[in-house]
Amino acid sequence: MLRNCIKTLQYSINGARKSPHRSVVQIRQCSSASERFELTTDELFEQFKDKIRYSSFVENQILKLGYRRNKILESRLEKARRDHITHQARARPFPIALEQLYGERIQEPSPVDAEESEEVVDYFPYQKLIRKIEHAPVEDLPEDVAPSTGQWMSDYEYYEEDEDDDRQSLYGTPDPKEPVSNVPCGGCGALLQCAEPSISGYLPSQLFKNRSKQQLMTSICQRCHFLKNYNTAINITVSPEDYIEMISSIRNKKALVLLLVDLLDFPCSIWPGLSDILGPERSIIVVGNKVDLLPRDCSGYLDNIRNNLTKTFLEAGFTKNNIKHVSLISATTGYGVEQLITKIHNVWGVRGDVYLVGCTNVGKSSLFNALLRSDLCKVKASDLVQRATACPWPGTTLKMLKFPILRPSDYRLYLRSKRLQSERVILAEEEKLRRHQARSTGSPQFATLIGHIGQTFAAEKAQTSDHFSVSQNSGGGAAPILTLNEKSDDYINSKWCYDTPGVVQPEQITNLLTTDELLLTLPKQMIRPRAYLMKTGLTLFLAGLGRLDYIEGPESTRVLLYASPNLPTLICDTEHASEIYRNFLGTDYLRVPRAGPERLAKWPALQAGPDILLCGEEKHISVADVVLSSAGWISINLSADSEAVFRAWTPERRGIFVRQPALLPFGMRLRGKRIRGSLAYRDGDAFVKQ
Repeated sequence: MLRNCIKTLQYSINGARKSPHRSVVQIRQCSSASERFELTTDELFEQFKDKIRYSSFVENQILKLGYRRNKILESRLEKARRDHITHQARARPFPIALEQLYGERIQEPSPVDAEESEEVVDYFPYQKLIRKIEHAPVEDLPEDVAPSTGQWMSDYEYYEEDEDDDRQSLYGTPDPKEPVSNVPCGGCGALLQCAEPSISGYLPSQLFKNRSKQQLMTSICQRCHFLKNYNTAINITVSPEDYIEMISSIRNKKALVLLLVDLLDFPCSIWPGLSDILGPERSIIVVGNKVDLLPRDCSGYLDNIRNNLTKTFLEAGFTKNNIKHVSLISATTGYGVEQLITKIHNVWGVRGDVYLVGCTNVGKSSLFNALLRSDLCKVKASDLVQRATACPWPGTTLKMLKFPILRPSDYRLYLRSKRLQSERVILAEEEKLRRHQARSTGSPQFATLIGHIGQTFAAEKAQTSDHFSVSQNSGGGAAPILTLNEKSDDYINSKWCYDTPGVVQPEQITNLLTTDELLLTLPKQMIRPRAYLMKTGLTLFLAGLGRLDYIEGPESTRVLLYASPNLPTLICDTEHASEIYRNFLGTDYLRVPRAGPERLAKWPALQAGPDILLCGEEKHISVADVVLSSAGWISINLSADSEAVFRAWTPERRGIFVRQPALLPFGMRLRGKRIRGSLAYRDGDAFVKQ
């Protein structure tokens, strides 16, 4: 792999405009139906270069000449070495995980086999796969066939290894005869059990049996353990019917719903028919998450986003009486969370429970963890409720996690407002400094929205239990409380905040992606829009996830692409688009989905939605967004009194929407300079410098 990276850089320095990755193989169908042959991407590009108008992959291979060339070469070589070392040191999957994924027993490979094997197993985190796993009794299996877990559970607090029988101590075996406990997992909320690994909340029998309830309450299930420690997702089947049934239980309750939406993936992250499921009288606070990843196209861009989000929910069947407030937050950076808590206190108080509802990957678990360490949670309980497992994979929250809500009395609200007022001055100075750094450096790092989540009554927590007290540690006093007893006088009359499960929306394409592809598709930092000059008869590909055809209209128009920078783009003539897509799918020119005959065989074909007719309103203003499911969206700019027809394509025609007005109508202000002789513009800014 390192040799290939070096070869890539050498080709780039020589100014080659073709792909240097000769190691990537593209398999395509020849004119003869039975004959197949292999072409390197070099040869493939040479064959189709006259039909390709622009490729971001090719553009990125051309290094800038001048004094920066050696510096760029050195940094990329160093990165290649680090990636190579990381790849070699990456932990391989463990047999019990493979057993659960494939429904069969897999013998642990020897060290030699592990080093020589380069086979990559596709795992679809968002795909609902139903597999029945048959478990033979362990005593009936030969010793060399019995599954071994290695040392993966050795860091559990109550796991005791048997020094006399090492083989038995390393087992992670189920016990179908053991009943399910009533103790929830501290990571996902599922009830702990050791009967069936394919059911949520599974713990190996060695860690489950003969454990007290107190010990189980400090444990997490096998799935959460893998997610937290090894970044490996174990497939658990959760049906949409169960999700709908669980959400429907809120309908007849007096409760407030915090309805989370991914601002990078709406309306695809809004469950269809949710207004009917929750009921017409349900009080809702719409929470748009991941606002820190959206670029700043103007000073009032947050108001534009809020208005667009409100319009989308009204079109989805909700009424203005349902929607009590629309909040824009970042559960990762903490931006807007304090304002959300204040709105919950003012709008709802403690009239009923609060439910966090939303599709997968909208950030429910992250927001739950943020609220847990805020003024919304009772002080005594904030350290007794384990943090929810937060990771990129869906289905993380399988059953309902909850924490008790602090009663917002007038005096407490006064103390909270005093704290927020005193912090406002500090936050204003920090924002001023960050604004200055953003203008001087141009880095989106300083333009990212950041907030602070504090606790007004944290001092009370220290008085309730002193873990360093002499009386407690010497046995002379009561032992410190380490778990939350819902039946105690402190919580029996409390209202609760629940974190509900998520489900994949039918319009999302995330369940078609493997883990590696998913990580490439999801943006991790503020998006820089990519600008292109589209001419009639051209097609713009966004990786292998979608395409946009410019069918009819003015001779040329500008479009802006909002998507992860890891997804390449390719522009070609529409008449050759299907042929180019078929041949370049699986190469670095489209990148997602990745290469491999087996992987590409599972990939569904792109299907076109209905033609989109748009009318121009004002110069340099985006008139609409064409949403390409969860991959991103393309903003269209048209001059006044002009009309244009576009056609969008996605796998299985999923998630093709037209958003009017555009989410970021002034995005053209962020574009860079036009690349000479190209249809693309240079990378622009992620924010308008003011």
